[in-house]
Amino acid sequence: MIEFRPFAVRLIAALSVGLVAAAGATAAGQGASATNAGEMRLKLTTVMDPTGFEKPMAAARTVIPADWTTKGGVIWRVNGGDCNTGQSVDWTATSADGKAMIRMLPSASWQFNNQGLPIGRGCIPAAFTSSDQYVNGFISQLTNAKITGVERDKQTTDFLSQYPFYTEMPGDPYMKTWWDAASVSFTYDQGGEEYTAAMIVFSMHNYTVSGHSYGFGAPMEMGYGMAMNQILLAAPTDEFAKHVPAFLLFLKNYQVDPEWQARMNKHSAKMSKDAIETSKKISGIISSTYSDISDKSMISWRKQNESSDYLQRETSEMIRGVETFDADTPTGQIELPSGYDRAFQLNDDTFVVTNDAFYEPFRDSGIEGRELNVTQ
Repeated sequence: MIEFRPFAVRLIAALSVGLVAAAGATAAGQGASATNAGEMRLKLTTVMDPTGFEKPMAAARTVIPADWTTKGGVIWRVNGGDCNTGQSVDWTATSADGKAMIRMLPSASWQFNNQGLPIGRGCIPAAFTSSDQYVNGFISQLTNAKITGVERDKQTTDFLSQYPFYTEMPGDPYMKTWWDAASVSFTYDQGGEEYTAAMIVFSMHNYTVSGHSYGFGAPMEMGYGMAMNQILLAAPTDEFAKHVPAFLLFLKNYQVDPEWQARMNKHSAKMSKDAIETSKKISGIISSTYSDISDKSMISWRKQNESSDYLQRETSEMIRGVETFDADTPTGQIELPSGYDRAFQLNDDTFVVTNDAFYEPFRDSGIEGRELNVTQ
């Protein structure tokens, strides 16, 4: 099984352009988690691996609104059957009112065949051929769920159409493997209230057919696939737009811990040489394309919202982009909304962005802190 490198999850931010359509359907609202007009407070949060190595380790860090809570982390599935073994992430951040959420879902796998043969234990019996087909199957468990939009980034689609993401072997047996990535918007009902969600997914698909050239009997068809790096962003429909800045900041700031990644690399060294080389090639492609695609995502947001009146000024400005500040973080930097005049890091590992020219951390928040400078 191929696992993406740290920047893989960050690449998913490129597909967040699908949030535009989702947010466009929502009502007006103030900036996400604003403590008062013209201010937003955020905090660093850690995704933990509690059991993978000799001691609990930080697997990743990112930014969420200061009043959100989290649960879960890295999981190691040992007895999950033929399709659900190995390392994955099951982590959720939830808003203070319990309605909005960011969920990192564990990978899921499926198998199929046309001979009535049993599929592997723990596998989904399905023949999904695209990321949005998988999402359609995923949301079938929700009430009144309906897909409202599917977005694919062209540059992402282009590199997924090349080796090693796409391979085809003609003949008998005929084999084909391909990858897909999409941001899928949908609505569903929960507790008598309509919710809007965006689900960002990478998926791998394999199809094999044999016996088709023999001229007798039905050829045997079979295949398998996997959905990975799944991120679900959801909120009540009339509040979705106000949470979009928090969703984007989570994606933009997601960083895998280098020490944990080193341990994962050592663990993965048991893979075959071919698998290692393929993984390195995938990592290289993702690393070289993330920056440009992410910038394009921000441009799309800006164009969508400059002429829109469904967001108030603070929310609209936060969506226009992020700015990098020097900060006391593992990377030495932090991405914060660019629509504010000042940014502060407080001593409790929270951050405040504000338009208040007279803001003082201890006086106004009760915690000492320092003002941050934009990274040069």
